[in-house]
Amino acid sequence: MLVPLDLDLRTLRLVLDVARQRSFTMAAERAHLSQSALSRAVNDAERRLGIRLFDRTTRSVEPTPAGREFVRIATGLVADYERGMREFALFRDGAGGVVRVSALPSVAATLLPSLVARLREDAPDVTIDIHDVLAHDAIEDLVAGRADLAIAGDADLPAGTAFSPLLSDRFHAVHPRGHRFAEGDAVTWRELAEETLVMFGPSSSLRILTDATLEALDARPADTIEAQNIAVIAGLVAAGLGVAAAPATVLPLMAFADLASTPLVSPEVDRTLGIVTIPDRSTSPAAERVIASLSAMFVDGAPRTG
Repeated sequence: MLVPLDLDLRTLRLVLDVARQRSFTMAAERAHLSQSALSRAVNDAERRLGIRLFDRTTRSVEPTPAGREFVRIATGLVADYERGMREFALFRDGAGGVVRVSALPSVAATLLPSLVARLREDAPDVTIDIHDVLAHDAIEDLVAGRADLAIAGDADLPAGTAFSPLLSDRFHAVHPRGHRFAEGDAVTWRELAEETLVMFGPSSSLRILTDATLEALDARPADTIEAQNIAVIAGLVAAGLGVAAAPATVLPLMAFADLASTPLVSPEVDRTLGIVTIPDRSTSPAAERVIASLSAMFVDGAPRTG
């Protein structure tokens, strides 16, 4: 039967120092102990381990075979402890740790890369774990504890959450470059409704805003096509199958399709994007640092420049 072995970190370090110095006298001086106190500590370790660690003579101290094996294992244990404490110190100071962020795909693709780049400079030991999902999934991740913070819109947030706005994201009409919308400086929502609309799926926060705007104007699209993915929406528009309504942060994700965009007016529709947290839940120092870095990236609802 295995006998439990119980040695504290201080004892491990004392044994290792004796092995390094090959001298009780020198090891005792380094540890600011009397030689007799150090000898008692090593003797107690040998008693607890049930085996001799050092061969002692009047002139030398040499580890036994068991001592050499113990030194190998104890060296790893002490190194792991010290590495763990360094990691915790970084975590405590907000300079280390993993921060889980659930964000809208457009935010994850266009805004968060700048955050990751900034943190690589300011806090390289902070890791951002990005989960790009639809708005309601981002909030579900937050509420369920799968995310430290969410980045989403401010609509229909559950009780117990808090919203800190970052930026205002204005809707544009997205269309082929040769479309009639490319001839003007703006497109009205009523003009948009005269076209076949390529629309995001009903679970998308963008679809909810688009539907609400058209309903308020009592404007019904001539025809609609639905898709869930931004790239698919762009492909359908590029194929001439219709036009779409999308906010500014989504437009870069459609750039591959060589589309044009024109601001939508009458009314101007913005979605407000921000950080969603749960105030009653403890937040790690690293997450607080990420939140502060995100907030510093924007001023007056727009990305900070310079």
